[in-house]
Amino acid sequence: MKGNAKIGVWQLCCLLLLSRLLTTLTFSPVGAEKMQTADYLPAVLAAAFLIFLFFVPVFLQRRFFSGMDITDVAYTVSPLLSKGCCVSYILCFQFLTLAAVARLELFVGSVVFPNNDSAFFILLFVLAAVYAASLGLEALGRAGTICLVLFLGAFLCITLAMTDKINLVNLSPAFSKGAAPIWTAGLDAATRTIEPAVAAVLLPRINGKPGKAFAVGLGCFIFFTESILFFVFAGLGDYALTQMFPVHAVAVLAEFSVFRRFDVLLTGVWILTAFVKVSLLLYLQSELLKKTFSQRPGRLYLIFCAGTVLLVQLCFAGKVTDYYFTLGLLPRTVLYAIFLLFVPGVVLAAALLRKRRRLHA
Repeated sequence: MKGNAKIGVWQLCCLLLLSRLLTTLTFSPVGAEKMQTADYLPAVLAAAFLIFLFFVPVFLQRRFFSGMDITDVAYTVSPLLSKGCCVSYILCFQFLTLAAVARLELFVGSVVFPNNDSAFFILLFVLAAVYAASLGLEALGRAGTICLVLFLGAFLCITLAMTDKINLVNLSPAFSKGAAPIWTAGLDAATRTIEPAVAAVLLPRINGKPGKAFAVGLGCFIFFTESILFFVFAGLGDYALTQMFPVHAVAVLAEFSVFRRFDVLLTGVWILTAFVKVSLLLYLQSELLKKTFSQRPGRLYLIFCAGTVLLVQLCFAGKVTDYYFTLGLLPRTVLYAIFLLFVPGVVLAAALLRKRRRLHA
């Protein structure tokens, strides 16, 4: 995805980290395979290892096709392959936008406005995301950086407020059922990580070398996810496994001196983080549509993508996307492998083969 607007590599790191931390905030053990609470902590390390492996196609893309996004790489093989790759990523980002909005509506409808219809809130949310996406990548990069700082502030406040409620007795023995549940939970977390697809499309639009930023981002993911899950399970114990949103349940219990209702702070950060993520996904869809079809419609692509999200979400109440969160691990892993691993893998392999043939011709 070539263009004049670029962002710094650390801004991209903030956007990707923020996007992934939103998935951690919306973590829900309800409907998932039951496991010992302490097993969730080593599972984060397993997830980080798998996420590193899932980023390998992005590393190869950066190494052998610097300055190209994944659709540009596909174009070196065939224009038709490039269009097919564009469509694949558009569908992937559209579904991920639907999933993010559906998850937000579930949270808003069950926690924030349990007695009111959340449709109007979702309408305003998507319209605001369209406006933010129309401002361009540079604005989204700045917004992501600011939002991450706010996230860190909220995390620090809740951490301090929960310190006196931590009881290690609440953590069940780790590895009591072996290593299999830990790797299963790690794979479950890793297959909810869509950031490799975002990075594959945005690589030409960043200034700087992403290697160090990726290492820092992965380290931050491990630290924050380990910390969040520790406070959740050491503070709530097995009770956390019965909560739809256990991170929010922890924020409800948190209090420090005269300061209470940290759940309101977390809710604001949660909504703001989702706003940045949805705006970025809408922006990516719009840019890929321009590349696939025509530049003329311009911002109408944003309206089209947002309209599709609203139509599906408001008419079907999230049923189309909610299954993604209750779908078995095996079929979800297959879908993830096809769209985020197989497609870029095939494109890179074909492009490298063609590049090698040209060098030896």
